This record gives sequence, structure tokens and C-alpha cells, in this order.
Amino acid sequence: MPSTVFATTFRVSKFAGARLSIACSRAHRLLSSTASKALCFAPIRATRQSIQVLRDSTSKFPFVDTFKLSSGELYRSAEVIAGLAPLATSKRLATLDKVVNGRSFSVLPIVEGLHDMGNLGAVCRSADALGLGAVHCINAESQRYRARKQRNSAGAEKWMDIRMWDSPVSCIQTAKAAGYHVVATHFDPDAVSIHDVDWTQPTAVILGNEREGVSAEAIKLADSTAYIPMSGFVSSFNVSVAAALVFYEARRARLERLGHHCDLSQHEKQILTAVMLLRHQGRTTQHIEELLERSQEGSLTATSRLQRDAGGFV
Repeated sequence: MPSTVFATTFRVSKFAGARLSIACSRAHRLLSSTASKALCFAPIRATRQSIQVLRDSTSKFPFVDTFKLSSGELYRSAEVIAGLAPLATSKRLATLDKVVNGRSFSVLPIVEGLHDMGNLGAVCRSADALGLGAVHCINAESQRYRARKQRNSAGAEKWMDIRMWDSPVSCIQTAKAAGYHVVATHFDPDAVSIHDVDWTQPTAVILGNEREGVSAEAIKLADSTAYIPMSGFVSSFNVSVAAALVFYEARRARLERLGHHCDLSQHEKQILTAVMLLRHQGRTTQHIEELLERSQEGSLTATSRLQRDAGGFV
């Protein structure tokens, strides 16, 4: 298993859940009828515990197929999907299916030096709308608590993988180690138009604020620079506007040259579905209590299943 260096924690009792229809049907097909009942309700029985989605910072796709309860029990994405899928409406399931199949982590937005963390929400909305799965933010230490609160609020932030960094060095070095070509949005003699950037390769794009732009340190660490063509008197865009323009161009170029934007494997789509269903809030307390009353203790726990099937996935 890749090195898991941090985790995202959810409170299970707050979430209704959702399913990716294909992944859910595969999960039910591959589990025996007895084990299916036990595993289906296992995540729901833990309604008063927190659950951590383990993550890997060394890969472009940030999540690992391991979901850990505070009790120490381990679950896989298929088990999370099977447990929470029945609580979602058909409309929600269709939306989850569309979103997951349109997501890409091959374009990574990095925003630097934000003074107004509301701009982070605006960047996330553009990223979500254009199929990007993550946003990283540099030099927002004083706003950590507020940003963390925003990630749990209603809106695009809760659907994104958001990471906060103290310095450009740690953020950019991590992006490079994960295989990204790092582009800073900055006009200099070597800069190319965003239309000439090769968006078909994994690309991390750094966006600065409208006052200072991208820092000299970040520009030095970047692999190349690019600019947004402009024809007016103003010399810069608000970061949220610049982000939308860059993300749109990246998506357009990938669709034109690759024929697709999303490039996740079926396994990654299954993991992402499980992550998203945990983030799907709903008024499900009564339904969970009913399921708890009806569910029976199964003989096959998720932990033993993980140990038995180590190395594969459902």
C-alpha cells in the first residue's frame, strides 16, 4: 500500500450516502449473500464513530482504498458504497455517477497568497464545475481554521480535495514528486500563452492573487510560466476569474487532444464514489436507526475481509 501520510475525517452519522450504480452492483455481486448483509450495514452500525479516508500524497490521485473507523476497523470503498447506497435518491445517484465519470486529478490548481479566503470558495466552484478534483492553497496559515470550516460547509468546497500548505517549497516539491509539470501564471520573456501549454500531461498550475501575483519563490520553483492573453488596459484578473479561464482552457485542450477529460481508472472511480458519498449530507438519522434495528451481526467483518483479500480490490 502507498505511504498514507494524512487522512480526512468524517462523522458518519451526518451522511446519507450515494452510490455509483456500476460500482455498487459489482460490490453486491462479488460479496456472498451472508457477507453482503453483514458488510452492507457495517459502516452504518458505526454511526457514532468518526471515519478516516486514508490518503497518499505521493500520487496524483490522493485517496487510498482504506476507510478507518476510530475503533480501528478498516473498510474498503465497495463496502462503504454498499452500506450507504440504499439511502440515496435516484437523482442523487445519477448526479454522483456523472460527477465521478467527469473528474480528473491530472490538472491541479494551486492558489497562493489569498487574502480573502472567500476566493478559495470561488476557485473551488470553478474547479468543480470544470471537472477538477483538487485545489491546493499556499500561505494561508492564519486562515486554517476558517478554511477548514469552509470545507465542511454546503457548496463546492466539500466536494473537492483541499490541501493547505505553509510554503511554496513543500507544495511544489510534493506536486513534482507526484509527477506534475508545474506552471506558474506569470508574464515574463519565457512565458507562453495558456493556449500553448500542454495540458495533456499532468499539470499543476499556480495562481497568485491580484495584488502580488505569484511569488518569486514559486516562480523559481516552477518548471515553466504561462500567461492569460488580455487586450484591455487592466493587467490582471481577480484570482477567481483567472482560475475559471485557466481551468476552462485546460479542459477544452484535453477534450480536443485526448478526446476525454476524466482519466481515472475504474478502481479510482470506485474510491472517489465512496469518498463523495461520505460527504453527502442528508437527514438520515431515522433511516439509520431502522437499519440498525433490522441488521444482524455478521460473521465476516470488514477487517478480516481486508486481511484475507490484501492486494486486490472489489
